[in-house]
Amino acid sequence: MTPQKNNHSSSSVIQRPTHLPSNTYRPDIDGLRALAIIFVVIYHAFPTLATGGFIGVDVFFVISGFLISTIIYTQLDANCFSFVQFYIRRIKRIFPALFLVLTFCFVFGWFNLLADEFEQLGKHIFGGAGFISNLILWKESGYFDNASEVKPLLHLWSLGIEEQFYFIWPILLSLAWKKKINFLLVGLTIGLLSFCTNIYEVQYGLNPSSAFYLPINRFWELMAGAILAYVKLNNKAILHQLSAHRISSCVYRILSKTSNDIAIDNGVSILGLTLLAFGMVLITKNSPFPGYWGLLPVLGTVLIIGAGPRAWINRCILSSRPLVWIGLISFPLYLWHWPLLSFAHLLQGSMPSVEIRVIIIFTAILLSAATYYLIEKPIRSNAFNRTKAFTLVLLLTVIGYIGLNTYQREGLNFRLNQIQFRLPPILQALSLKDPAASALDLKPLKVNCSSNQNEIKESSLDSCLSATELKKPAIFIWGDSYAAHLTAGYEERFGEKYRITRVFYNGCPPIMDIELANRKNCTVGNNQIFELVLKEHPVKLIIAANWTDYDWRKIEGTITKLQQAGYRNIDLVGPAPIWSDGLYKQLYLKFLSDKDPNVPYRMNFGLDKNKDFLLIDLALEDMAKRLGVNYISISKILCDKDGCITRFGETSDTLESIDAGHFTKYTSRYVVSHFPEM
Repeated sequence: MTPQKNNHSSSSVIQRPTHLPSNTYRPDIDGLRALAIIFVVIYHAFPTLATGGFIGVDVFFVISGFLISTIIYTQLDANCFSFVQFYIRRIKRIFPALFLVLTFCFVFGWFNLLADEFEQLGKHIFGGAGFISNLILWKESGYFDNASEVKPLLHLWSLGIEEQFYFIWPILLSLAWKKKINFLLVGLTIGLLSFCTNIYEVQYGLNPSSAFYLPINRFWELMAGAILAYVKLNNKAILHQLSAHRISSCVYRILSKTSNDIAIDNGVSILGLTLLAFGMVLITKNSPFPGYWGLLPVLGTVLIIGAGPRAWINRCILSSRPLVWIGLISFPLYLWHWPLLSFAHLLQGSMPSVEIRVIIIFTAILLSAATYYLIEKPIRSNAFNRTKAFTLVLLLTVIGYIGLNTYQREGLNFRLNQIQFRLPPILQALSLKDPAASALDLKPLKVNCSSNQNEIKESSLDSCLSATELKKPAIFIWGDSYAAHLTAGYEERFGEKYRITRVFYNGCPPIMDIELANRKNCTVGNNQIFELVLKEHPVKLIIAANWTDYDWRKIEGTITKLQQAGYRNIDLVGPAPIWSDGLYKQLYLKFLSDKDPNVPYRMNFGLDKNKDFLLIDLALEDMAKRLGVNYISISKILCDKDGCITRFGETSDTLESIDAGHFTKYTSRYVVSHFPEM
């Protein structure tokens, strides 16, 4: 393509870089990479030390947008941009370490994971190899849910975002160049559209994962780097435009700073680092992220890079040898650290001890250094032709297909045949994904009749009930999925005499005036349910939830508000037992540790020590007595000094829980059979 020279007058919009400096290595950017990976690793290994450490990924996004755009702008101006060479460089940079880590995960999983765990790993290997992990995880669950700790390739969502950007952005810039469209205009348009979409999804979207995982909601972060790259390359031309349009002298001075203006560089860099520090401290996993919170890491990174290598922080701290070295191995370190932490969690059935986590981080650093020096650096440094690039693409395709095949064949359970023959039948059935396990579901016999579970309508209770059902007095079950798992029990025990109806809104707990980052419009939905309860006036209102996940004390406000409105027929149900990583996994680990073929009917082993459901149960009981409502303790029904019930028989459908705490239908009926009469 032939570059088009800019012949516009000084008042015209800047079309493209016309004076491009040679690309010079900036060690401070590698140091900034080091800060980003340190943030992420600390957050994953010690989340309480850096509640906002995950913003390191946003720092990486801005850096990637800046560096990639600088390369493309420069090469387009020099009339030497090649899509083939661009993607060969991306292959050299990303594929070797990624293939190594994906292969390691598959081999490790083959020997250590159960069928359902290996099935999920296979799907994520496929997603990682195809750079669509973000889309797969978007369909599964949120980044911060409990299951995230047992997804060894969860972190590849960000690689998916970057690769999708690498695919789209060069094409758009090439088209803009041919059509003589201003690069800055393209970047600003995409960035603004993406940022506004992100804000809308965070504030009004029904699926919080969309804002986190979908590329349209993340591209603004990469665009921030791309815009910065354009500004840095077009400094003089932009200054000419600003001067012609008499833009603020302050803005003009910052952009036109000379070698004597080091104080401005220092101030900009300090401000950028301050914004990153605020992000680390103020942002938590419960923050509506990215949203407006994403501006902290993005603007902070833009300011640090924009300050340039002369700023004291950039020159003396970020360019220091230790940080530059960590920055050089940051990509393999990002790939290695999370699978190691996640596999340790899977093998232990809970969060590894601090000592083990420290050992894992050191191991990840060693593996990353070896990956960088023995694999990544030689491949990037040596002559690299299309045949070698094709070979790497083929290798990644093969491991991706193997992952897909593993997923399609339900975890290749034949791997565990030798172990399975030694397992008790109840564990064999589940680990082999026996059809009996399908009985372990969470589907209530009756739910809200509304066609949209996120909308409570006045007519919803009548829309799917027969005349006979409508004549029965109503029992309402209000709460999240831990209220839903009681429905089967209520149906069996009280269904002939009463109409059992579950009322719910978007999985929200029955707490008034509560807003959760991962569940939208809980306040609106709960207000609608509150009005519905007062209108229908059921003979009994059952309030239940997984109280260990919320500020359970706030349920007092809901109960008080109902009582003040004249409704008092309330049963407050306490928390269910919570098993770390799921009951089945704990039974399996118990079997491996004891080698006892008799699966225990009760055990304390594997109960989640971080949930404190027993202490919450006692506190809720005291609250209920003070408020004058009936309290039902599930913990007292299922647990005693010897532990909590794990099963009621020898088949998979008689286990107490299908996961960490949701009841099987058998358990639901057993528990409700011990509830008081209506």
